Amino acid sequence: MNRILLVARREYRQIAATRGFWVMLLFIPLAIIVGQFASRMIKPQTNIAYVIVDVSGQYAPTIERQIELNYQRSVLGGLSDYVQRWKAGSGAPHAVWASGRHWFSDAEADAFVAEGGLESALREIAPHLPADAPPFEPDPRPIVPVQVPHTVPTSQGPERFGSAITPLLQGDIATPDGKRPLSLAIYIPTDFGVRGIPVRIWTDGRPHEALIETVRSVLTNALRFQALRANGLSNSVYIRIAALNAPLAVTTPPRGGSRQLVVVRSFLPLALVYLLMTTVFVTGSLMLQGAIEERSNKLLEAVLACISPNELMYGKLLGLGAIGLTTVIVWAGSAVGAALATHGVVADFLRPSLIALDHPWIAVALIFYFFAGYLVVSMLYLAIGSLSDSMQDAQAYLLPIVIMIMMPVVFMMGAIVQDPNGLLPRIMSWIPLYTAFAMLARLGSGVPWTEVLGTGLMLTVFVVVEVILLGRLFRASLLRAGQPPKLGALLGLMLRASEN
Repeated sequence: MNRILLVARREYRQIAATRGFWVMLLFIPLAIIVGQFASRMIKPQTNIAYVIVDVSGQYAPTIERQIELNYQRSVLGGLSDYVQRWKAGSGAPHAVWASGRHWFSDAEADAFVAEGGLESALREIAPHLPADAPPFEPDPRPIVPVQVPHTVPTSQGPERFGSAITPLLQGDIATPDGKRPLSLAIYIPTDFGVRGIPVRIWTDGRPHEALIETVRSVLTNALRFQALRANGLSNSVYIRIAALNAPLAVTTPPRGGSRQLVVVRSFLPLALVYLLMTTVFVTGSLMLQGAIEERSNKLLEAVLACISPNELMYGKLLGLGAIGLTTVIVWAGSAVGAALATHGVVADFLRPSLIALDHPWIAVALIFYFFAGYLVVSMLYLAIGSLSDSMQDAQAYLLPIVIMIMMPVVFMMGAIVQDPNGLLPRIMSWIPLYTAFAMLARLGSGVPWTEVLGTGLMLTVFVVVEVILLGRLFRASLLRAGQPPKLGALLGLMLRASEN
């Protein structure tokens, strides 16, 4: 056992001393740091400012009120998600923000504002929040009105207004929320709606569809109201008719249940599949290169004079496993640390994913399938290293194996996203070469424990058989020189009992 550990330590130190290993090891942490920095410093500007000139004096207040209601509706949606996530709605169960996310009507948004808005709601929520809950931060207003610059004439018609405002649409303008791009200018003439006279809108080349649609909707309703009033309909009747909404009763599963639970639970297992593929192929390549260098430098003869081929094989597998474990710990630790240290999409998925895997046997199964899959592929790399005198020889064996593993797994991952228990994922779960990948990806979807036990037992038997057969090939090929044996000879080496 001591000699196996010595080989494992040597293998670990040999791979860990390469530049390729450190580039691979630090790539994910650096990518996370750069991604966090870029997302904050180079975040694309999506919030805009606009100006509105209403010469008629009839429509601008209604348009601005509707824009504000739209914003309050989005605040209500975010606040409702926050309350549900942190179970903080018990203090005011009848409040509109405690009823769960749904389509909030203008009346609900109005009531929310009338009751004190976000500031009042946060005061009611605060006593019921857990200690580790982050503060709720609403999105900034995406659309902010600003005063028309004094250099732009507003009383000389739309053409003069448009020619003066167009150059300003290429730059930023000061707003109460800081500088923003001036993206839209709206001009409502006095005789809007008479004989088809339109509202004029100028943009910066990127029309803001939501704002234009709000303006169109408000003005359309106003024209309809004017037409109905001209035909004898009273204001009160029109307001009552305009307030009508089609009643919809939408039943949704409890938050965190049904399909949403499948998505949340699958986040971590799917990430482990990609982590397994990346780790095993990169570390396997490093081990393969080291094994070929040992053969070319005639170091194996000296090594085999001190230890047996079995001890060499098990030591290499153990050292390669330690390299893989180091990579997993660094990469997974960096991802979890970044997710828990910041708040955003990754954190919102990762935290519930860890909580959702609430059965101990799921965690055990994840660990088992990950390291069993790692061992299956690592053993293939070890056998190829024993057969190859150069990297060119190794590529002849390695390329078809990599394609044979990766292509079906990529297709399977696409199928699992659509249906984790579909025909292709279930079939591949029982093919030993793909069992670890398929079962890792499916564990979040509620795989029956009988299938977990069955595939786990089959994979264990396969690993044992693989170690025996490829171990024979490894021992028989260690000191072989010349051309690699043909396929029939390889099968013979694996099936023939070792003399060692």
